[in-house]
Amino acid sequence: MSFDSLQKLFEFDALLHMVIEPASRFEPVNSRLVDCIEVYKPRVIVKIGLGNPAYIESIMEHSKALVVVVEPSVTVLQSFYNAYGNKQWMNRLYTIAGNFSQFPVDYYKADMIICIDCLDLLDTGRAIDEFRRSLQFEGVFFYAGFVLPNEDAEGIFDEIAHVINPLHTDYYLEDDLKTFMTLNEFGIVKLNTQKINMNILLLADYLQTRSSELEKLIEEHKDTLTALYDLHSDGTVVLPYMVAAFIRQKPSQEEAL
Repeated sequence: MSFDSLQKLFEFDALLHMVIEPASRFEPVNSRLVDCIEVYKPRVIVKIGLGNPAYIESIMEHSKALVVVVEPSVTVLQSFYNAYGNKQWMNRLYTIAGNFSQFPVDYYKADMIICIDCLDLLDTGRAIDEFRRSLQFEGVFFYAGFVLPNEDAEGIFDEIAHVINPLHTDYYLEDDLKTFMTLNEFGIVKLNTQKINMNILLLADYLQTRSSELEKLIEEHKDTLTALYDLHSDGTVVLPYMVAAFIRQKPSQEEAL
């Protein structure tokens, strides 16, 4: 996945937010984000991508923190400043046009990193390494995104998701994501997984990727999709959506040595 392609996706989705931070998920995600902010009181918050500006407004309303947004697209940032430049909280907001895999945040500078609907668009291992590097020990990594049910060990839905969005890398199985984060020195402190409806045909239409290949894949795996994802004839499926807070742990003394 090229950096240019990621920029173009962020620019394409900036108006409707159908892929990243849609309005339909704002309330349940934001309520848990606000809870984390109020409990942990971070002084420096870094958000991955500008996404839906409603999150920035909420963060600013519920925190006095310095907030840094790392956003791939200068065009998206310019539009944001045009719309929100007169807000009083803008003096606490800093933006960086940068890449998540070469994260432009120094070691241990962030008390909280927020990643909503973006992780499956990144080189996950490299990105998590960068986020861990940038977080203070006992800092919070707030994550929200789709995971796959543990029964989909073959990643059938991942294959379909990649056809719908060629920039998609992968969704973790729910238990695998927990294990992956633990191995990367992130301990789970709060976690909630709920079921979210997604119409994969309408999403493909939105991204202009609907094709005979997609329809063939859906037909080939119809039984599995029906059993695991409650596939309906109109293309609606039900996916697990995880909202979680992870704490950046200190390495053990043996690991440090």
